[in-house]
Amino acid sequence: MAVHDHTPPFVVAVIGAGLYGLSTLERLVVNIPEYFPDQEREVHIHLIDPCLERGSRTWPVDQPAELWMNSHAGLMTLFTDDSSSCEGPVRKGPTLQEWAIASGEVLSVDETLDRLVDAHSPYRWASRSVMGKYMGWFLEHVVQNAPNNVRIHRHKSLAVEIALASPSQSGAEAVRLADEPQPLICHRVVLAQGRPPMELAAGQEDLRRALSSYRGSYEPPGHAALSKTSHIKPGERVLLRGLGLTFFDYLQLLTTVRGGTFHRAANGSLRYEPSGDEPSIFATSRTGVLAHPARWWPMTGNMVKCPVPRFTSSRIFAELARSTDTAGALRKATARMTSELQYFYYCELLAADPERSSHVLERFQQTYPTLEPGTSAQEELIATIIPEDERLDFSRLLDPLQGQNFHDLDSLQSWMRRYIAQITNRTLSKEHSRDLALRIGLSYLTTSLMTAARSHGPRANTDFYQATRDWVWARMAILTGGAPWPRQLELQALSRAGVVTFLGKGSRIVNDTETRTVKYRSETVPVTINVDHVIEARHSMPSVTRTSDELIKQLQRRGEVSWREFGRTSPGHEPGPQRVTVTRHGSLITADRGVSRTMYAVGADTSNPILTPGLPRAGTDSDVFHLTDRVARHVLQSLAGGYPDPSTEG
Repeated sequence: MAVHDHTPPFVVAVIGAGLYGLSTLERLVVNIPEYFPDQEREVHIHLIDPCLERGSRTWPVDQPAELWMNSHAGLMTLFTDDSSSCEGPVRKGPTLQEWAIASGEVLSVDETLDRLVDAHSPYRWASRSVMGKYMGWFLEHVVQNAPNNVRIHRHKSLAVEIALASPSQSGAEAVRLADEPQPLICHRVVLAQGRPPMELAAGQEDLRRALSSYRGSYEPPGHAALSKTSHIKPGERVLLRGLGLTFFDYLQLLTTVRGGTFHRAANGSLRYEPSGDEPSIFATSRTGVLAHPARWWPMTGNMVKCPVPRFTSSRIFAELARSTDTAGALRKATARMTSELQYFYYCELLAADPERSSHVLERFQQTYPTLEPGTSAQEELIATIIPEDERLDFSRLLDPLQGQNFHDLDSLQSWMRRYIAQITNRTLSKEHSRDLALRIGLSYLTTSLMTAARSHGPRANTDFYQATRDWVWARMAILTGGAPWPRQLELQALSRAGVVTFLGKGSRIVNDTETRTVKYRSETVPVTINVDHVIEARHSMPSVTRTSDELIKQLQRRGEVSWREFGRTSPGHEPGPQRVTVTRHGSLITADRGVSRTMYAVGADTSNPILTPGLPRAGTDSDVFHLTDRVARHVLQSLAGGYPDPSTEG
């Protein structure tokens, strides 16, 4: 049926063209035929983002190629696939690696990887700029494949205000853009801005002011960018606070992007040749150590024995989440998750050792699952079977520097280089399959929690699932969240060259007004370092009260958005994380606990628990697609058939 010219279109605005904005756009487009099957009504979608032609704020196409993603290109996708169980239709498409092959894009250039895999291997890490190009292509693909009754309008502009439309346009919002005279009148608005920079907290502002007065600089948490380091002069002292993925991005910006090169010695080790433009880099973090690099399949083996889970399941998690005693349910869940990981780890440890009797493994498999999770009986059984130096120590795993003391910087540097070699070699070695068992156990827990949360629908206990998710991801972050192993080896070389100096854990910074210097004092080694620049090399925590996003600030002032503060605290001067409160379908919950009929928010910084954050991975039935699909379908349902009963929102 042809579209009738006299029928006004439905208008939807999607503010933000990052991961969640693009995915929401795609889910809107593919779901529209279900709600408007005869194409009798046009749907106009306005995609608004000032970075539209640059990829996105997080994935700009013009950033240096030395900045890598942290997942294999063969895993990354923006498309649903056969694993997807979201309610909307599956629309398949190429992974990042498959798209790069078809488009002739170079994933990355690296001498170490070039010796091991080909240029378009699915096990290769891609430059972040390549992901930005993939996202640009994905947008074009969505536009070109939209139904005839869909019009997609792109605005390379900043949305600066959302206000009620005129009385004659009841039930609509007026979205004003920075460089367009007339507002967009929209029936529905989806906020998908991601995480904009935060306003500085009091302590951060004091530090910024002090460093600036001494001709230095302070960079708050956020993504690494060349513009944030270009003012730093060779030889100046830079303190990087944070040893995660953002740290490695800054490391590239301050070394190889400035002309430094790595060379392989005859014995296979890397040597760094400085360009002379590098600053002196000092590195610290809350734990003082790096996370383990993710498993690299071409060089690692498989598990000898894959155990059957005995302590957890989606059914068990769902039952615990129904408890009115959330704190008690979390204690039980933590005990069960810990027991499950220990079971996976020790089963593989015993099965992989040919010198151990099979009777020992059988005894463990038969006895351990019968013991109450979290009791001393479990510890006693482990003590009788597993030597002390082979036992799984979560506290040591999460905080390797705990109890370590060093007399000088040189001894700490040697320890750190050995630690980096240890975690990298264990990741790449086929002899440590018990580490793989632990990672698989964590992946199983994530999947079980995800399935349980989905089974509850709008009645899901978000506090329970957010807390259990944080518990799992704290362990996944240290075991699998580290930078690619080639980058870890490069860090060793930078340390040997004296370009990078590790300072251990802790972050005590003192403004010495007498000497007009900012000093860092380490908790790990008795040294005090004068610094010229401080860079918070980590992502910022989500915040509603301190966001620089004018839209969120306006909505908060008017009571049209509410937020919740979660229990996890952040290092340094930042407050704890705050997330925008929404229903399961993304509708904004107002300050008076009402449910907005016109505005939605989607993303990892909302109260909807995302158990698989980050870019979607192929074949994993990603939570990202479930969330964006729910939001898109609710938007379309509210347009086509009237707004659902708010009491069903949850």
